[in-house]
Order: sequence, then C-alpha cells, then structure tokens
Amino acid sequence: MPSADASSDRAHGQRRGAGSGHGSRSGHGVGSGRGSESGRRRRSGSGSGRGSERRAGSRRRGIGPVAAVLGALAFVVLLVAVVLALDARTAYAALRDAQQDVTVLQEHVLAGDGEAAAAASADLQDDASTARDAMTGPHWDLAAAVPRLGANVRAVQVVSEVVDDVATGALPPLLDAVAVLHPARLVPVDGRIDPAPLAEAAPQVATADDALQAARADLAAVDPATLLPQLRAPLGQLTDQVADLGGMTGTASRAARLLPTMLGTDGPRDYLVLVQNNSEPRALGGLPGAVVLLRADDGRIEFVEQRSAASLNRFPTPVVELTDGERGLYGTQLGRYPGNVTATPDFPRAAQIIREMWRQRTGAEVDGVLSLDPVALQGLLAATGPVTLPTGAQLTGDNAAQVLLNQVYLDVADPAAQDAFYAAAAQAVFAQVLAGGAEPAGLLTALSDAVGEGRLLAWSADPAEQEVLAGTAVAGALRGHVGDAPVVGVYVHDTSGAKIAYYEHLDAEVTATACRPDGSQEIAVKVTLASAAPADAATLPPSLTGGGRVVTAGDTRSQLMVYAPTGSRITAASISDDDATYRPHQHDGLAVAAHTVTLAPGERVTAEYTLITPRELSGAPQVRTTPGPAPGQFSGSTSPCTR
Repeated sequence: MPSADASSDRAHGQRRGAGSGHGSRSGHGVGSGRGSESGRRRRSGSGSGRGSERRAGSRRRGIGPVAAVLGALAFVVLLVAVVLALDARTAYAALRDAQQDVTVLQEHVLAGDGEAAAAASADLQDDASTARDAMTGPHWDLAAAVPRLGANVRAVQVVSEVVDDVATGALPPLLDAVAVLHPARLVPVDGRIDPAPLAEAAPQVATADDALQAARADLAAVDPATLLPQLRAPLGQLTDQVADLGGMTGTASRAARLLPTMLGTDGPRDYLVLVQNNSEPRALGGLPGAVVLLRADDGRIEFVEQRSAASLNRFPTPVVELTDGERGLYGTQLGRYPGNVTATPDFPRAAQIIREMWRQRTGAEVDGVLSLDPVALQGLLAATGPVTLPTGAQLTGDNAAQVLLNQVYLDVADPAAQDAFYAAAAQAVFAQVLAGGAEPAGLLTALSDAVGEGRLLAWSADPAEQEVLAGTAVAGALRGHVGDAPVVGVYVHDTSGAKIAYYEHLDAEVTATACRPDGSQEIAVKVTLASAAPADAATLPPSLTGGGRVVTAGDTRSQLMVYAPTGSRITAASISDDDATYRPHQHDGLAVAAHTVTLAPGERVTAEYTLITPRELSGAPQVRTTPGPAPGQFSGSTSPCTR
C-alpha cells in the first residue's frame, strides 16, 4: 500500500493545483502555480525520491514471495533429481551385483555345496533388498507420475520388486527343497526310487513356485513398448530368466506332488512305455518300435513285459471314436495301427489310443503311458555308462541313437531280428538305469533335456493326476498358445514305409513380420525339408529304403503339417516343389496346412506360409517340432516382431 507521506503529498498537491487553476484564469496564476510546484519539488526533492523508492520497494516486496517460492521449488526439484540419481545409481549397482549372485548361486547348487549356496542366497537377498529400497519412496512415486518418464520409472521399480520377491520368497524354500532333493536321493538304487524326499520337499517347491508365478505376472504387466530402448533388453532378459525358472519350479512342483503316488506309494501302478523310432518319423517323434510294461510299487520298478508294437497287430476298426479332423489328417490308421498312434502331435490322445489297444489285446488296463526315444536313451547312457547287448554290440552315450536308428538296419537283414535287437536294447538300458550307479546330476540333466526336446512324455489315466500334468512340457499335449504367445506346430509324418527318413533334415523358421495395432500378428513360417541320404541310397538294404514298394528306393516321402496357433488363419501357402500336394485341414479347432513332399537323395524343398493370429495372441511366437533322429536334426527358431 502507498505510504502516509505520499498520500498527504498527493492530497496537498491536488488542493494547490486547484488554486493554481483558479489563478490562471486571472492571467498570472499559471506561472505562479508552476513555480510553486517546482519549488515544492526542489524543497522536498529528497522526500519525493524516498517516496519513489518506497513505491519501487513496495513493488519488489510484492514479487518477492513468488520469487522465493519459485526458488525453493527449483531447489526441491534439484534436490529430488539428485536423490533420484543417487538412488538410481544405488539400485543399478545392487541389481548388477544381484545378477552376479545368481550366477554364483547356480554354480554352488549344481555343485551340491549347500553351505556356499546359502551364503550366496544371503548375498542375493541383501543386494535385492538394497535395490528395492533405493527405488521406493515418495520421490519415486512422484517421478512415476510424470508422463513418458513414469512408465520407465515404474518398470525399474517392478524389476527391483521382482528380484527382491524372488530372492526372499522363492529361493529360500527352493534351497530347502534342493537340500532335501539331493540328486543322489532321486536316482534309482537297486531298482527303487525312494519317494519320501519328493513328498517331503513338495510344500517348499510349491511355495517357491507360487512366488515365481507371481513374479512372472508382475513382469508380464509391464509393456515393453512404453519403455526406453535401454530398458527393454534388460527387462526382456529378466522376464525370460524368471519364466525359465518358473517353468522349472512349476514342473518340479507337479512332480513332487505326483511322483510319490505314481511310483506306487498308494498301491502298485502299471505303465506302458513306448520306445519311438525316429528313423520313421511321426509327429510325436517316431513309429513305436517297442512297447514295455513296467510296474511301480512303493518306488520299486519292475520290468514286466516287452513286445514290439507290430505284435499288437492291426485292428479292423478304430479302437476309439476318431474325430473328423483326425480322420482327415491321419486316416483310420490312427486308431487301428499301433505304429501310427504317435502320428497325432497330441500325446494324451496317443496314450489313450495305445492304452485301449493294449486292453483289447491283453485284457489288462494300465495306469498310464510313457514315451521316449533312442536319443533320450543315449542321454541316459551318458550318465550310467555303456551297456553290452547279447549280440555283443555295445551301446554308449555317443552311439546309441545311431546304432538303434540306422546301424541295425545296415547290419541285420531280418525284420524280426531287428525287432529283437531293438527290444533287447531297450530292456538293457532300462535295467542299467534302474540298477543304480548312475552319475546323479548327469542322469537328471539327461531327463530334463529329454523333456525339453519332447523326447520324454507322460500321461496318467487318473483324471486328477492328468489335470496336474496338463500344461507341462512332459504332457506333450497339442497346444495352439501358451498364455498370449502363439504356438506354431511343424510336424513330419513319414509315408515312405521304410527307415530312410533317418537322413531327413527339417528346419522351421517362425517370424512375426508385423504387429498390428489391435494386437494381432502376421507370422511368416518357412520350412525346409532336405534329404541327406547318400547318392547311392538306392543300394541300401530294403529295411532302410523300403525296396521300392512305396516310393523309389532311396527317396523319402513325408507329410509336412503346419499347425496354426489358436484362432489363427492360414492366408497363404506355397512350396518350391511343383509336384507337392497341398490340403487344408482342421484339427481340434486349429487350422492345419498339409503338404506331401517327396525328396530324392540330396534334394531340398522349401514351404512358406503366412498366418494371422487373433489380437489376444500378441506375445512372441513359439514353435514346436517333431523330435528328429539326432539332436538339432529337426530344428525350429522364432523371431518376434519389432514394435
């Protein structure tokens, strides 16, 4: 407000000005008035200056509080920025240390050093807690609300929270379970697997799995498209690591719940074991070359009976009711011919069919069906050591697959003798594994690899047990998606009537070429089939070539089947071989493209397909292929689209 002195001056000036105006009308008032005002200014010049300063000061005092607030706000913002930077640096260093802790922890667990593993786990918990604390607080909540920046801040918070949750909620019970489930306690000894450790560890494994599944859900809620490029890769790596660990704990949790009962703790169990022959491929691996009956009773496993699949003979009509899709793709042989039950890529369905075939032939019902192939047997022999067959042949961890899938047909002409050799080999390997003496970690690794490659599968006739198995890799069920990830199936069914497909190679490339705004994807599938049969393949024994009965000796004929993901459409299909046939199908609600391809020795054919997924399947694509005659011989790769 104006000062009292200034108000008095203005009032006095107004009165004097009024008098001067009156004097001006008499002819001399103007000069008098001006002089008077000028003199007044001179007399009170210093006072007038102080009034001006007061007025200026008054204006400065009016702006001062705003400037002070702005200055304080700037200081607070700067302080928050500094604190954010320091906390971010702390979190980064702690997360980096946590990553190293995980590596150390894995090494100690694999080495069976429980004390060192516990110390590494404690270090991991400390580093994870430090990272989480550094990313927590009102300053971070404020930063998370800032447009664009906020999504990245929240992503880092989620990462720190997930690492801490895994370190404190999943790893301690998992380490407790590992202490109980020492590999040495899980391998057979004198034909028996002790189910007690599995039952004891089941609660801890379930707790660890719950924590990991929650962590997977938290990471899945973060949209990589909203993040800076520098954060996408680390987030993706952590997501993959947690998913892998969650997959293992999920399988372990199910195994700990199921295996004691399946090992016969509640009474004897009978299981059929299919030993598939990948030199005559079927979607699930190969033609069943041998069928073994095993009995489990309180962990003790007994080898009861073995016969060739062919000995079950053909059935005049399908033993189960086949769907239109099954008939269209595989004909009635799927339900009539034991050698074709693995033609479907759905193992639970194959298991149901072979179980019914066994019942009709023997009058006995089994409690479940297992399946494995010579590549899986070779992995087991790498852990147990070689076996010598009655023929004098030796099977090792290096040659078993080649001997069983190829060499026997070069050396033994009589088909019956071939079947006997195959049966003796399967029995010898089972006996070796059950006897004990295997290197525990190596045996468990071999089993894990076999499951991961689709070479070891399991089905239970008990609906409650099968429900627990469902969704796991060992179940081998036909699937068109996993969560929001589309699954493309690429399978081979040999129709050469021989074992020449031992030389066949398959490579499937699945690429998401476009991510659409609605979440749907365009996926390109490129499949290359090639024959590596020798140029003189026509001179090979008839067991390998078929003797020209079905195809020209040395040629390979296959039905190539590409299964589209759930709800997807196949919009284009082409193949480099003009003679190849093409047929569209439906199987269990999935669109299927089928090509019949014939390959001469050294020839290759490329088939290409375009698929459109529904908007619900916006995740990175996955691919499942037929397990080939050797690791990597039938392969698949995937590439997500770049958003």
